[in-house]
Amino acid sequence: MSTLAETGIAPLIDLPYAEQLVLRHAKVARMFNRLDVDVRPIVPSPLQEGSRARVKLRGGPGGLGFHLPGSHEHLVVGEELARIARPEVVEGVKAIADLKLRGAVEVRSDGERVVYVLDQPASLPEGASFAVGGKRRAGNPTLQVDGLRVSPNSFLQVNLEVNRRIVDDVDALLQELAPIHLLDLYGGIGNLSARAHRRGTAVTLVESEGQAADDARKNLKGAEILAMDVARWKPGQTFFDIALLDPPRAGAPGILDKLIVTRPRAIVYLSCDPGTLAKDIGALHGRGYRIRYLQPYDMFPGTDHVETLAVLDRS
Repeated sequence: MSTLAETGIAPLIDLPYAEQLVLRHAKVARMFNRLDVDVRPIVPSPLQEGSRARVKLRGGPGGLGFHLPGSHEHLVVGEELARIARPEVVEGVKAIADLKLRGAVEVRSDGERVVYVLDQPASLPEGASFAVGGKRRAGNPTLQVDGLRVSPNSFLQVNLEVNRRIVDDVDALLQELAPIHLLDLYGGIGNLSARAHRRGTAVTLVESEGQAADDARKNLKGAEILAMDVARWKPGQTFFDIALLDPPRAGAPGILDKLIVTRPRAIVYLSCDPGTLAKDIGALHGRGYRIRYLQPYDMFPGTDHVETLAVLDRS
């Protein structure tokens, strides 16, 4: 068994890829079994190994390594990193592996460039682009992903190719739904709504104050950007007929109850945890909305995590 599998960093990585997909699809189907919803075939990752565009490491005994899940144990990165991280990310880690760094360092890529995001001051090799505490220290630590600005503290999807497919699918759905006004909650940098905005759809994006909201202002010029905690958003604050949301792993407790007060025609929900997704949208099933689309994606090869896109239509 590989160290990645044994330590839980990538527990399924030693299984044949087809078996991994079966397990992940079954996980989603199990979560939605009581709702009698058809789960579409899982969309595989184009890169079955070496797919991660970012890895978060920590300095520790022996050098840079992973904090193991559920423990304080430190695993120094080795040759197996190439099984989970993109080649340029692996090279980026090698470039700083011999430095005695303290604290956390995230190595991020847009598919070409590599940047570093540290939480404690450090000196990196000449030519490195990095930020400390989100603030630029050298080079240009801001990435460009499919034409969108991604600042050091802004969320970056871990699998660039699968994210591109999700953006394509969301955009196809939005073209079908033809919103008059799109509400994008937990909108981040505008990853899911930028294309609709460029086509002329009115967009209101809600994202916590910080670099992601600043990026959204650049990426969706002219759109309404509400820099606030989504939990503070209130029904009636914004006119919209279609809602789009991409919350963190904890889901969007209470938000969907707020959304349906104004009876949007449809809700498009992207989730990185099918359990919280089933809990959130299951509460709306039979309350004037039906789940008509459930599409899982393999965003995280080698793990049991699944990204899932759901669409609820007003009955």
